[in-house]
Amino acid sequence: MKRIGRILFCLLPLILTIILQNLVTVPICGITAMAVLFKNRGTNLPFAELINELLSLWSTAPFVIFVSMTYAIAALFIFGYWYRKKFARSQERVAVRSAFNPWIVFSLLLLSVGLQYVISYLMNFIGVLRPDWMQSYTELIDSAGIGTLSPLMLFYALIVAPISEELVFRGVTLGYAKKALPVAGAVCLQAVLFGIFHLNMIQGIYAAFLGLFIGYLHEAGGSVVIPMLFHAFFNSFGTLAGAGMFYHIEQPFFFLLWLTVGVLLTYAGIFLFQHGIQVRDFQPADHT
Repeated sequence: MKRIGRILFCLLPLILTIILQNLVTVPICGITAMAVLFKNRGTNLPFAELINELLSLWSTAPFVIFVSMTYAIAALFIFGYWYRKKFARSQERVAVRSAFNPWIVFSLLLLSVGLQYVISYLMNFIGVLRPDWMQSYTELIDSAGIGTLSPLMLFYALIVAPISEELVFRGVTLGYAKKALPVAGAVCLQAVLFGIFHLNMIQGIYAAFLGLFIGYLHEAGGSVVIPMLFHAFFNSFGTLAGAGMFYHIEQPFFFLLWLTVGVLLTYAGIFLFQHGIQVRDFQPADHT
């Protein structure tokens, strides 16, 4: 019963993120509603048209990204403080300035590109089995503005989101999970919760799959800044690379080529990461 209680406690960070998202979204929506009403004062605009204007505003990419950015910044400070007070001493085996070397950074680059390919094939396979899930995912991506490059979106996707999400899941969630389960089980649990956090089937499945690798990077690397950097690399390639990574993928030769490239880059990334950790830990360093 005690272990079950500890496992259930691992859900707390996820629940708090959902609550925090609503605490951020509701007042922002309220402020924009008042702004729309103020803008249309004295126009005798029908109530239905006011509602339509509000709904159109709330569904625009800039609005969605702004809300996401506000939530992520709030989560960064809250979970950053939580992680520092509760888990940093036990989980940070190396100092931030000692966490990286060229091998580790290069391996994270390779791994982020390789997993882009592997996860894209995974998504396409799921999309074939469940086209309704893929359609919902595509609509969500379009409404969230992820496909629209803007300075705010880039800042959110490449900096703020990687830091805040790693603090929530590889920081606080994984910290509690390791108190209830063996390390392998803890990594699996936080990966599942990371998938649930994304609240749609396609993104949830690939996020859970990705969370397994990120959990491994955290445990092997000994610092939460390592998964933060990987997460930033992964989002960078996913945001900026575009269709160029999948040149003529509809042709059988290129379909197999990019799949092979993805698997080999993923394997090479893991191999070089392990080598980088060995090189780093063999050298004298400042340990926390």
